[in-house]
Amino acid sequence: MITNEEKLVFNPLNKHIFKLGSIAAILTSVSIAFAIVAYFIWPYKGNTTSIESILTLLQTDLVGGLIALDVSMLIIAPIMIVMFTIIYTVLKSVDKSMAMIVLILEIIAIGLIIVCRPLVELVNLSEQYAITTDTMEKTRILAAGEVFRCQLDGTAWAIQTVFLLIAGLISNIIMLRTTYFSKKTAWTGIVISAIGLPFFLPEIGLMFLFLNTIGSIPWCIFVASDLYKISRAVNII
Repeated sequence: MITNEEKLVFNPLNKHIFKLGSIAAILTSVSIAFAIVAYFIWPYKGNTTSIESILTLLQTDLVGGLIALDVSMLIIAPIMIVMFTIIYTVLKSVDKSMAMIVLILEIIAIGLIIVCRPLVELVNLSEQYAITTDTMEKTRILAAGEVFRCQLDGTAWAIQTVFLLIAGLISNIIMLRTTYFSKKTAWTGIVISAIGLPFFLPEIGLMFLFLNTIGSIPWCIFVASDLYKISRAVNII
């Protein structure tokens, strides 16, 4: 609950920016929900399928192949930038230095998401693989494709996951220190971030990351509600 004494003072543009942040949070939750449903229809192929099968799939079912390679991450990423930036606008009033660190971690993570999803490159290789008849050329294409396939679950993917989880943990702890965000939002964020941290454990690690992904849906909805309430509480100067 935001009291009259705690109302943020921004110009009219910033008042609408908080509404934009609310919309971005809703779109993020919807996108994550779609990605979860899509996973069961088009299971992830990055680390479970040969590069030859991936290139063939992209030729026979381009949309399904891209979804199976997590194209949803590239769709969600720019929306998350909007949401994270607007969250920073609020959190910096509590702890500017830590809020800036969180935002930097999040922006780096978003950049790494793009790096670890070289889907355009794989589509181009699939087209080359489909039309070439030379055995040596096919071998070269498969070798190049294997490099891109390794990127899907490589260093960039691991680092962006760690950065997002750590940023989530810190930002939600900061949320606990303000009434701009509800305790429900902050504690949900803390719990799901902590749950996702053991993602590197063999065998069971991805289960924790999946639980984190599911938990992100209600968290984004809570954030959307809080940002909308903040937009209504802003004093226009």
